[in-house]
Amino acid sequence: MRPHLSLLGVPVTVRPTATAAGLLSALVVALLARERRATLSVAAGVLWYTADCAHVVGHIVSSQAAGAPMDAVDFGLYPMSVYVDHDVSPGQHIGRACGGVVASLVAALALAALARTVSNPQARRLLTIAAAQHGLLFMVSLLPLRLVDGGVIYANLPRLWR
Repeated sequence: MRPHLSLLGVPVTVRPTATAAGLLSALVVALLARERRATLSVAAGVLWYTADCAHVVGHIVSSQAAGAPMDAVDFGLYPMSVYVDHDVSPGQHIGRACGGVVASLVAALALAALARTVSNPQARRLLTIAAAQHGLLFMVSLLPLRLVDGGVIYANLPRLWR
């Protein structure tokens, strides 16, 4: 599949399955919201992609800083960082993985802080939803599973001291 766009110079491919995450987020908010369900669920579905994009931008920036830049992004059910060169040091693997984690945490904290300063209830609700989405992505990405950043970080930590 050919790349559809570019993010900070990195080619991005978007697959039809990328809609699933936004739809799931919309469904969760629709089930939890007490009022303005339709509006909030649609907004949550769209806002999910800001969390995904912020996380990916974190990976792009950290991979460049680690000296092992990302080659592409494949947005499917969830965005996957594509690296052609896997022959990098454990520190570079960890550096590449930490970028998304840090970006999600910073975005979650910034959005939560901003939500506390906003007086408009609808805007506050949207900012709170966005903060929760970024926070969820932060927590899930730290799990020690092979498919997420935490798995890469935890697998490479012992290799740092060899």
